[in-house]
Amino acid sequence: MPPRRLALAVALAFGLSLGTACKGRSSVAPEPGAAQVAMGSWQEWLTLTPLVEAARSHAGPTTVAALEQASKLLQSGKARSADEVLAALADSDGRHWITVARADLAAIYFTTCIRGVAWRLVDLDAKTPPTRKSDYSEDTKLGPGDIAVEAMLTNLDAALTAKEPILQTQARIARARATAYVSRCPASKEVADMAQGILKGDLAALAAENHLTPDLAFLWAGVQMGEYSGAAAKPFLLVAREGGYDEPTIATMLAVIALEQREFAAADKHAAEAEVVYKKLGDVPQQAQALFIRGEVARNKGDLKAARGFYEAARKLDGAHLPSLFGMVRMTLAAEGQSAAIRLLQSAFPTILLEGPLVADKLEAALDNLEAYVTLPQENDLITVCRDALLVDVELEKDLMRRGLRYFFAATMDARLAEYDHARSHAVLARDEFEAAKLPPPIDINAFIERLDRVH
Repeated sequence: MPPRRLALAVALAFGLSLGTACKGRSSVAPEPGAAQVAMGSWQEWLTLTPLVEAARSHAGPTTVAALEQASKLLQSGKARSADEVLAALADSDGRHWITVARADLAAIYFTTCIRGVAWRLVDLDAKTPPTRKSDYSEDTKLGPGDIAVEAMLTNLDAALTAKEPILQTQARIARARATAYVSRCPASKEVADMAQGILKGDLAALAAENHLTPDLAFLWAGVQMGEYSGAAAKPFLLVAREGGYDEPTIATMLAVIALEQREFAAADKHAAEAEVVYKKLGDVPQQAQALFIRGEVARNKGDLKAARGFYEAARKLDGAHLPSLFGMVRMTLAAEGQSAAIRLLQSAFPTILLEGPLVADKLEAALDNLEAYVTLPQENDLITVCRDALLVDVELEKDLMRRGLRYFFAATMDARLAEYDHARSHAVLARDEFEAAKLPPPIDINAFIERLDRVH
């Protein structure tokens, strides 16, 4: 295995930003009290109805007829057939409207992203929603009906230069939808970074003009929550929900925001709603997260018995759900002290560190769990307990890879506590364990030690 990038924990240890840097226009926080209304409902956008209505008074009759025919096909789930109707007019006088429609259609309905260079559309029935997957296999061949991503974005750029403001707005909506998926299934990292920058710029412009659609309001809420606050995100989440966008994450995000604002009744209501939806969907990790939020609500209200019940229910669903584990550890630390909290953490190690030889996918899963383990705690007393739990009885650990990981991640927590001498000692021990294991280390230990030496 090639050396893994330094864990998020390393960034935390050295006070670096955990956010992803994006190029392009910077995001803009909403004006306090600014009213936002969705530009069309999500159900209407599934058949491109808002676009068709805009085109009726601004595009030629041939273009409008094609848009209407495509809209009717989408009512039956025939996305590929709808695109074929539109493609016949790709070079016509109404090509900019056709470009926008094809981009909207592709972003909403594609089923497979092929190596980041093409999107595949298929005809489904009206009751079968499209499911997405990314296919980076070099053996997968492009088909004649696949949408070329680069050409689609180039055509959208041309549509944005049109003189008609209404067409510019529609092109920006389509480009935001398209770049949202390009950034998730990119042809390269450079493409992903570029798509992120364009996406954020388009979302900012649409928000400023009050032209966000329900799905784009949800995306903009995510930007606001990540870069500003839950309070900044909330108006856009409400726009998305009121516009009929049925993304279940909305309820979870509203619950988190309500909890931050100490609106406990609302937080529990939203979290309970999310729990029901995710249970129905069979999404165990998200159901566990909803239960955890309900536990946090109960803990903040002082109902520790109820909080423990929610945390335990979350961990019963997902044994590796670390937020719930830390919720229980916080209560144990407050009620019974450090030793009891450490014992509780140790009891979870077989789930966090997994069992058996740490190789291939199992090693990746253990690394993911450990990154969460060291980045989630924010309070110094909890960081200390988590660090000490990694070190207690570490020499009894028989697997050298697992032992090295315990030393390394303990070192990152030492650094967060500004205990740099301990951090260096534990990092050196981790390096020794990896060398003894005679396996390529999954983490660049030397880079970590060099950074320690620079800051201390």
